[in-house]
Amino acid sequence: MRIMIIRHGKVNMKWPKFCSSSEFDMACAEYDRSDLESINITPLNEQIGRIYVSKLSRSVNTAKILFPDKDYCETPEIGEVPLISFMDTEKRLPLWIWNSLGRVQWYIGNTRQLEIRNGTVQRANKVVDFLESENEDCILITHGFFMKTLVRIFKNRGYSLSGNKMLEIKNLQTIWAEKQQV
Repeated sequence: MRIMIIRHGKVNMKWPKFCSSSEFDMACAEYDRSDLESINITPLNEQIGRIYVSKLSRSVNTAKILFPDKDYCETPEIGEVPLISFMDTEKRLPLWIWNSLGRVQWYIGNTRQLEIRNGTVQRANKVVDFLESENEDCILITHGFFMKTLVRIFKNRGYSLSGNKMLEIKNLQTIWAEKQQV
């Protein structure tokens, strides 16, 4: 079974450099609604089975660009790990602080975040369980932060991985997960 995992295309949105908690939350919501930047790429012609996308438009729109003549299966489980402000304040802080401390809260299980690490791991395991039950080659068009957890689950389950697995997963980056049948 071969699984092609692709991070969505670059979103056409300019993040604020400094923001209050409410401004950060609004920016995160805007990011989820925003269109993609123009992608100058030749559509892929992978003969690989089903294409799964998240419910977020950036995943669906990436699929339409990369695989224009294919049908897609919307799968909310491969959606991004949601992020909200780590505290309520009108003080305007740098964007990197909002992102970093929100992800620290996710990691340590602080329930201020809408999903914590254990929930993300469970969701990723559910995705892999489903794919293994389907037992067919497929494509997942998903999101960077969730993709890190998903790739780790594939690795823990004995899949061989190819493609750049660096700390930062770039837009349109592809990672292949493959498991030999026993």
